Amino acid sequence: MAAKGWSGAEKSKNNMKNKTRRIVPFFAAFTLITAADAFAHNPNGKADPMNASLEALKGAEFEQSFLQQMIQHHRSGIEMAKLASDHTARAELRQFAEKMISKQQAEIDKMTGWLKSWYNASPKEVANEAADKDMKMHMSMLSGKKDSDFDKAFLEMMPKHHHAAVEMAEQAEKKATHPELKELAATMAKDQQAEIKQLKDWAQSWFGPA
Repeated sequence: MAAKGWSGAEKSKNNMKNKTRRIVPFFAAFTLITAADAFAHNPNGKADPMNASLEALKGAEFEQSFLQQMIQHHRSGIEMAKLASDHTARAELRQFAEKMISKQQAEIDKMTGWLKSWYNASPKEVANEAADKDMKMHMSMLSGKKDSDFDKAFLEMMPKHHHAAVEMAEQAEKKATHPELKELAATMAKDQQAEIKQLKDWAQSWFGPA
């Protein structure tokens, strides 16, 4: 009943308050969704060194850096996978590692050829120092484990390693200028996501919930 006596200014002020009440929860929800999406692959909110270094790059500069760093990333993945040949008793993990080594070496060869033909460059021994330092620490830990201890560590570490590659590939799908690189990036992301699922399924089956 009191609303009938409101002036035009009071009505306008009250309408604005009602709109604000509706808008504020919307923006609060939007902020939460955006933050969750931004950190979806990085629960600690910290991007890995390779993805962080690629984020600001575009065009040819992005492509060269992506190729150099993905070659390094694949090499480190191959090093991890090679340990499976004499560190695990599980045939499934040895076969997984063999296929992964073959696939990633073929991708290294392809990317090395593109670096040469597109940019007259060769792969660097180390394209990202911070990532190389992290990898050496992980390799030191993994190489000291055997059998079930190795299996647990491998099933924890390799999905994280793959995750970084998936994020890099997703950047390349959006920012690469050569269609063949976009296509390779899409294949990498799909293949490594499937491998992440396989590794997590084994971890659950062999060792129970994390």
